[in-house]
Amino acid sequence: MYRSNHLSLIALLLMCLVVPKLSHAQLTLTSKDLPRAINETSGLEVHKGLFLTFNDSGGTTELFTFDQGGQLLNSFEVQGTKNVDWEDIAADLDHYYLADTGNNFGKRSDQKIYILNRSFELTDTITISYKAQKSFKKRKKHPFDAEALASFGDQLVLFSKDRETQNSAVYLIDKTPGHYTLTPQDTLDVRCLITGADYHEASGLMGLVGYSPDGVQYLYLLPEFSVPYDQSKMQTFVLPVNPAQIEAIHVESPSVIWMTSEDEGLGLPRLFKATIE
Repeated sequence: MYRSNHLSLIALLLMCLVVPKLSHAQLTLTSKDLPRAINETSGLEVHKGLFLTFNDSGGTTELFTFDQGGQLLNSFEVQGTKNVDWEDIAADLDHYYLADTGNNFGKRSDQKIYILNRSFELTDTITISYKAQKSFKKRKKHPFDAEALASFGDQLVLFSKDRETQNSAVYLIDKTPGHYTLTPQDTLDVRCLITGADYHEASGLMGLVGYSPDGVQYLYLLPEFSVPYDQSKMQTFVLPVNPAQIEAIHVESPSVIWMTSEDEGLGLPRLFKATIE
């Protein structure tokens, strides 16, 4: 059975003190447990009407499909890749873009985005670096981690997970294979750590998920998305799902948002459906 939660007025008032522009739209959230085989689900897309995900950070190089009931249906080995820290997946009509861009300690110099065809075969690779990064010494707080990737027309949008400022730098990357040295095109005032992104092309809506250091989970909706973005349009929702760590998002429509969370050692991973009125 799905579990249902509703935002309380007290929670909304408290969150207003620390996050920008909480939305007054009504959000209803339901959840479904997922199998332990995808306990570190970190990206979310669709494939032939099913959800598509994978495990992050040193997991196998497999993609998994599951249905809305949480039943795991199939797995696909992505030959020619390595899962150093897979963090998100984006899609367009012809390709999937698999982001091996996790960089928790700021020491990686091999971040890449794998380009797959619709049969999950590796066709090419994009490599990235950050123009501002001069040191690769291990540290906990730095601006060179990124866990959220979305397809946006003929470009990809990468959102940083910045433990220093808790804002998110926005990078644009061409879908053409090659190496790209990144500089921020915008910075979003989210005051949390962004972990997933998805763009709904038909409506122009960008969706983001993330969490604050104290474990509060957030959903951000950015209608009429562009780079740079008019942040006065951004809607912020507090998700009453603790304990959890939401890592992935798929925007089905402006009123239906799907998300997954890791198990965090506290139970099972979960699939969430947010319905917004």
